[in-house]
Amino acid sequence: MSKKRVRVELRVGEESELSKAVVVRDRNALICTRPVMFHFFADDFLKAAEGSQMTGDFAPVPCFLYCKSIELSLKSFLLAKNVDGTKVRRNIGHNLERALEEAESQGLYDIVEIPCEYKEELRKANYYYKDKAFEYLDSYEVMMKRVDLPSNSVLSKLASMLVAELGRVCFEAVHTLAEKSGE
Repeated sequence: MSKKRVRVELRVGEESELSKAVVVRDRNALICTRPVMFHFFADDFLKAAEGSQMTGDFAPVPCFLYCKSIELSLKSFLLAKNVDGTKVRRNIGHNLERALEEAESQGLYDIVEIPCEYKEELRKANYYYKDKAFEYLDSYEVMMKRVDLPSNSVLSKLASMLVAELGRVCFEAVHTLAEKSGE
């Protein structure tokens, strides 16, 4: 049986932005680059949230974008830790609390520690986010629970922390996963 070689070439520009990715058309190569791609999308959603013009007590669009960034950051970490993508999709879905729990079980705290107040805001956001209330603006539910809306300021800090701290892990994982695929 011949061994398949997986070739992955990533070029990183300023501020860890992906300037070019060349991947041999191979399923294993695609799987190897998933942590980095999820991380780049997390960064893009964070930048979109930061660029939002919505402000004030009720700003569901940036909240959704911060949540999406957090979701993709945690999933990028899980994929970097070689957690099966099907497990991530089926068992976690869009549930931010489940994603955080799974990331913690995979050693997230070795890289970044999430303050308790950030977890509380994540819990509040997850109530709406996991059922897509921000995305599809289930406005009655969101407006009736207005007192329990998460702080966009805290979600911004959490998303920024995860994007900043998990990028290196994702980039390192590409090489590790590629080596394992080539074995």
